[in-house]
Amino acid sequence: MHPSIQLGNEVRTALRIRSRIATEDLYELIGRPVPVTKPRFIVKPVGVAFFHVLDSRTDKARGFRRDHNEACALARRLEQQE
Repeated sequence: MHPSIQLGNEVRTALRIRSRIATEDLYELIGRPVPVTKPRFIVKPVGVAFFHVLDSRTDKARGFRRDHNEACALARRLEQQE
């Protein structure tokens, strides 16, 4: 990966972490529970032993697997990349 792209990815990851921490601190200060975030990628059965990994923002399939556990692993991996 090109160094400038890698640097941009690292900066975005750090900003995401920082924004989550700031949000949690804000809710702690006002005494309210932190809202639960919905997962971005959802595993949906579409046939006999066939599963799509859907992006909840666009409702488009980002991948598919024949095994449910593999589909869940793909969804987790995509979630970490975003």
